[in-house]
Amino acid sequence: MKRRILTLSIVLMMAFSICNMDTFTSYADTNLIIGRNREVPVFESGEEVRLGIPIENIGEDSIKDVTISLDTSDLKSFPFEIEKMSTTKRIASIHGKSDEDIGFYLKVAMNAEAKTYPIKVSVSYDGGTASETVYVKIEENRQKPSLELMDVKFEGNSVSAGQSSVMKLEIQNEGETMAKDVEISFEGLKAEAIRLDNYMNVPKIKEIKPKHFHEIPLKIYANEDLKSGTYELDLSIKYKDEYNHEYEKKKKIYVPVDGAGDQELDFGFENLAYPVDGVKTSQDFDIAFDLKNLSGKDAKNLKVSIDAGAEILPKSASVKNIKSLNVGESIPMTFKLFAKDGIESKNYPVKINVEYGLKDSKSEEKNSLSQYVGIFIKGDNSKLTPRIIIDNYNYGKEYIQTGETFPLNISFFNTNKSASVKNIKVSISSEGDAFAPVGSSNSFFIDEIGASNRVNKTIKLKSKSDAEQKMYNITADIEYEDSTGKAQTAKEIIGVNVIQEVKFKTSDVKIPEEVFVGGNASLSIDFYNLGRGILRNMMIHTEGGFEVNSGSTYIGNIDAGKDDYYDVTVIPNKEGKGTGKIIFEFEDTVGNPYKVEKDFEIEVMKEPEMPPMDPEMEMEGQKGSSSKKWIWIGGGVLLVGGIGFVVRRKRKKKAEEVSIDE
Repeated sequence: MKRRILTLSIVLMMAFSICNMDTFTSYADTNLIIGRNREVPVFESGEEVRLGIPIENIGEDSIKDVTISLDTSDLKSFPFEIEKMSTTKRIASIHGKSDEDIGFYLKVAMNAEAKTYPIKVSVSYDGGTASETVYVKIEENRQKPSLELMDVKFEGNSVSAGQSSVMKLEIQNEGETMAKDVEISFEGLKAEAIRLDNYMNVPKIKEIKPKHFHEIPLKIYANEDLKSGTYELDLSIKYKDEYNHEYEKKKKIYVPVDGAGDQELDFGFENLAYPVDGVKTSQDFDIAFDLKNLSGKDAKNLKVSIDAGAEILPKSASVKNIKSLNVGESIPMTFKLFAKDGIESKNYPVKINVEYGLKDSKSEEKNSLSQYVGIFIKGDNSKLTPRIIIDNYNYGKEYIQTGETFPLNISFFNTNKSASVKNIKVSISSEGDAFAPVGSSNSFFIDEIGASNRVNKTIKLKSKSDAEQKMYNITADIEYEDSTGKAQTAKEIIGVNVIQEVKFKTSDVKIPEEVFVGGNASLSIDFYNLGRGILRNMMIHTEGGFEVNSGSTYIGNIDAGKDDYYDVTVIPNKEGKGTGKIIFEFEDTVGNPYKVEKDFEIEVMKEPEMPPMDPEMEMEGQKGSSSKKWIWIGGGVLLVGGIGFVVRRKRKKKAEEVSIDE
């Protein structure tokens, strides 16, 4: 008996030690307990709520004339509106050994800050008083204004250096309430860079309604010495809500500036004259025009030049300088040229270029524009050196795998329109010896290619097994003779894309030795990326004549040389041999899909029957039920004791860790 009393005492002591003593408050001088077992209520701003205060009379006698009041002496820390509510409640009595839930119907202030508030509750009654602090948590649900910069617009899409321009800011209130007293300001404005043209003209906005836009025009000035580029400004938007809470948004604004050297003018090439029917080689011809300033600004330091390449040469000065060309003014220009003897008959482009500066700008930077004229030259094509080019090639696919043999078909084209080429030797070489010829040398011979004709040749190549994944250049060195027997050479380069070979291996499927109908059977398989490239977007799933639990798994990418495993649980529903397969689906580095299937077999046995229970064993079990009852009680006591011991050990260990850290 004494042992049972001792055990019960230990259990009660441990139960009290585990309980949180802060969950209720007792008073030595009163029989009232305020707020016991009360969770902290959570309210939202603007919400009408009921604040329940539980008051418990733990004495034997009733208490009378009970007054309950909330302390409102500090309104800043009181989260409720008190204009139309009572913070005092009166009840006639609270019987002994009973409790009352006193409800205060309140409205949370709209501007209440989101936090936990302490509220002192005082209770007075016939014969005594009591007080306690309870806590209320307020969560902010107040709708706010939210001003966002939606767009920035410039006149002409940019700002010109040395000029004022209007920048328009488009601001939207994306919030649910009005924004008022909106003020705009900038940081990073500099007199030598970008500044407001008039600080006094920065508008102040009284209000922006919810979901409304407001456009703010601002006049800015870009310094005349600024170079072309994008300049950064820091915009600050300050505003208030209807409760005078202040907000600030900061945004970056990027101002595109056209420097003096990049401010383009428009020129016209009027009365343009040139030989439209073509000219013969060594024959002089003129290109003439009137250069007119069509812009709204004067130009200075103009340089007009003409360039027709190495085939057409100037006979007069190819560059003419003009000191200035004012708005609307024009000046006649003439250039005399001739075509060299022996050039090919075709149309040749002649470039007329005009460089200029801005007359009113201090900057010496220049801008330019060009005009092209086509001149047809009637040349003697028989005197031209024939050229051989590769005008087409094909290796059958978009890429070649490492170690793969492939045919490379090349088309050789004679560009000359009147002369053939002969005795052509082509030697093939590759970057880093990435490709080697198969069944032949790296050279081949072509007897002849007629004028404007082509010949196709095919060579078998094999890529190196350890080649890196990239585009490799193949060079064709061409030696040939023209129609006069003169030796000529040419070099052409083509590209072949090489990717790593996919090498994916798996182990055999691991299957349990015994599998029963209706039972869980865990299967697993290992897999390996033995190649040099990444296997992407791997998905694995299982199929078969059985139920599969969570059979699909997304693995993602498998790096080169890495391995992983996959396991799955299947539930056979019939006896005998069951078959299935584990399917791997993935892509290589260029997105080609692959599918690998691993078959497996499961021998499913009938579920074994449970042996019947011996009646004598059943009787013994009933006899032992009484003793088992005390075993369970004893086990419970030991469990509670063990929990207490572990808790004390953990607290002690935690204290030791803290002391060590300190």
